Amino acid sequence: MCIMRSIVFTVLLVTYRLALTQSLSPIEFNNQPTLEKGISVEPLALFYIVPTADTFQTPSNIARQKFVASDQVPHLNHRTIQKLSRTNQVVWFQFKIKNDHLKDTLKLLYSGLVHGMVTLYQKESDSFYKVGSAGFFVPSVRLASGYSFFEIQVPPNTTNHYFVRVVDYLLQLADVSGELHTRQSFQWFTAREILSNRLLFGLMSIMFGCIVLMSIYSLFQYYLNHDRAFLFYSLYTAMAACHIFILSNARFGFGFMPDSIPRLSHPIGFSTTHILALLYALFLSYLLQISERQPFLWKVVKPFMLFLALLQAMELLQLRSGTWIESSNVYFMLDTLPAFAMGILMILATIRSNTRLKPFLLVGQISLYLIVISPFHGLFDLKHLSQEVSNLFNYPAFYMALGLTIELFCFTLALAYRNRLVEMEKNELQQNYTEKLEAELKARIAEVREQSIQLEKQHIRQLEMDFEQQLAEVQMKALRAQMNPHFIFNCLNSIQLYTANNESVKATDYLNRFSQLIRLVLENSRSERVTLKNELEALELYLQMESMRFKDKLRYQIEIVPELDSELIEIPPLLLQPYVENAIWHGLMHKPEGGQLQVNVTQPNTDGIKVTITDDGIGRTQAARLKSKSATLQKSFGMKMTGERIMLINRMYKAQTQVQVNDLIYPDGTPAGTEVVLNIPV
Repeated sequence: MCIMRSIVFTVLLVTYRLALTQSLSPIEFNNQPTLEKGISVEPLALFYIVPTADTFQTPSNIARQKFVASDQVPHLNHRTIQKLSRTNQVVWFQFKIKNDHLKDTLKLLYSGLVHGMVTLYQKESDSFYKVGSAGFFVPSVRLASGYSFFEIQVPPNTTNHYFVRVVDYLLQLADVSGELHTRQSFQWFTAREILSNRLLFGLMSIMFGCIVLMSIYSLFQYYLNHDRAFLFYSLYTAMAACHIFILSNARFGFGFMPDSIPRLSHPIGFSTTHILALLYALFLSYLLQISERQPFLWKVVKPFMLFLALLQAMELLQLRSGTWIESSNVYFMLDTLPAFAMGILMILATIRSNTRLKPFLLVGQISLYLIVISPFHGLFDLKHLSQEVSNLFNYPAFYMALGLTIELFCFTLALAYRNRLVEMEKNELQQNYTEKLEAELKARIAEVREQSIQLEKQHIRQLEMDFEQQLAEVQMKALRAQMNPHFIFNCLNSIQLYTANNESVKATDYLNRFSQLIRLVLENSRSERVTLKNELEALELYLQMESMRFKDKLRYQIEIVPELDSELIEIPPLLLQPYVENAIWHGLMHKPEGGQLQVNVTQPNTDGIKVTITDDGIGRTQAARLKSKSATLQKSFGMKMTGERIMLINRMYKAQTQVQVNDLIYPDGTPAGTEVVLNIPV
């Protein structure tokens, strides 16, 4: 019995406390109001924040929870700094509307402001029925300038009880409680919102247009130059334009996002920060050549870029799957911290670089961070401003757009200056190349002139050499022409001698040999060089005829080494005969008993042959003493011509034909004859 009394007492106490905490005063209307602005429900509403952010609890379960006034909910005001333990929040609040008019029905509009999802329930007795849902995550319901609204009708002399569930991200900036409007005041409200956003919309449009133009310009530059710096910059600016457009779409209620992906319509439902930071890092890494010039820093930047790509892939996966992240707010921390850290790395890389673009890049980077961080995602609030100016300066996306625009403008200046530097470098290289070409051309002209002079000298020298060679050939022909009559003259004298002595047989034999000799001489005279065999045959015919002339006083012998091929070796014609003739006429003719003539042909080396003509005559000294007129004439004619021929042969064929005459002496000192040695190149 005592236990039952305790339970009853406890239930009554809890009921009493709930009654005290949930005393809800209605918002009273006596007739249809004429409003110029909305009436906030927050002063007369009671609030309850779901600790687990559970969106599936029913209104009947929520109604049994403890609701308190707004001033007793420390985290209800979005301006309050709080420790974020979750990604989203679910707030329930209730309010009453009383129509004191006895006949007219009260018609109002409840505006749930800007949230992910706002659901309105009406309570009748112990039942709840759903009036409607609206918000960014309810794509089937069109919003008015981004604001959700519901029609409310309160019959005469009736009080309606409403419950509202607001589901949103913790970082959402709008107030939780809504406002009551008439249709006219709601139109005025949306119109004032549109007008108050004129300055913001204009500036955002200008910045968006500038960024799009910069993207198109850099893409065209890449098309013209195929410079990947312009490609990365174009992608970065294009993504920056998309980022600004996603933020602006929710603010201005463009309604451009597809209904099938409602999170795209939420201002923070889908983030492009990761891909934006990735393209930012790609552009600066290529422009600063971090991989080559700062390899240690590149080892940090490269995996960081892969991490950003992974985060963006996770963002796309979540966008596609529609998953609502509830367990932790780390997701939203990852939305900004990696991009912020990558920016710090890029600023460090820019400071460490020695590029001439450093001032432009640093001004852009630092401007972006100072401007974007300044509002600190809504925690920075400027007071005592007009609504139009307040909407501008208290809107974080404006700072993001402004920072990106200034940064991208500085980057555009950097790229333009880079083009100027490249152009100056090209001009300098072209000038240096032109000067080098001019110097090389002058040197080449001088070289050509020198070569021309040398060629002219060589041509003149060649003409002189050709002329000398032709002259030598003419002289050779003239000498051969003079040599041949000399032979003929000697031979005819011998024939005349045999005829005068009535020696017809010898005359006939001599004449036959003479005809053979003449034929050989004529054949050999036509050629510059003849075979050694033909030369020796002519020499032997000559010796046979001279032997017949001198009876038995002349004995001769011609020897050639067996390994020497006389048919392959060629020598000038009639080169040996004058020396043999000189030996006969000077050495043997003046010796009463006659003498011996020996001709030996050897080949001491492969480059020439050696011909030795030896006689055992009276020697050169005795012959000079006799001063035989006929001998002197023959010597002066035959030997002189032969010496001249050897000189011409050496000049024509660049040869070194050498003639050496040696006196032979017996042991007792008396002359033993003469030896002539000819070294003839072959």
